[in-house]
Amino acid sequence: MSPVIRTNWLLTALILLLGILAWQEHQTASAPQTVTSLDPARVSRIRLWQNEKLLAELVKQNDQWHWQPGDRPLEDGKWVNTLLHLAELPSLHRFPVEESRLQAFGLKPPRYRLELDDQVLDFGMPDPASGLRYLRVGKTIHLITDSYTHELARIPDA
Repeated sequence: MSPVIRTNWLLTALILLLGILAWQEHQTASAPQTVTSLDPARVSRIRLWQNEKLLAELVKQNDQWHWQPGDRPLEDGKWVNTLLHLAELPSLHRFPVEESRLQAFGLKPPRYRLELDDQVLDFGMPDPASGLRYLRVGKTIHLITDSYTHELARIPDA
């Protein structure tokens, strides 16, 4: 094989390898980040607040959710799964926020607050331009789809 042909084959292989690496990097970078890093299967306590008033408190015991106080079992497992899924929603856009600016996003006070163990999710108002909802986790505001937040207002068999 001549040196020119060998060089052409090496260059073709190098271009193909770089193309594969670029594609993999794009796939990794385009995967949306979730609003929290929580594993819903490991959550053992849920508290739901509306306008700073406690609406529901649930504790997981032996893989069964129970209302607190009273220790009655939760009948609607779909509802609690939806609440847990909120921690896994993709963050479509995120930005840091200062405490003094929270009111502009409907987060001071938040209409709904969801506590999953020690992780706090504050739900604000929808963004007027996009219709996405503001969600504060720590010192970051995320924009999320508003597909599930109506479940926060529905308290089953409480």
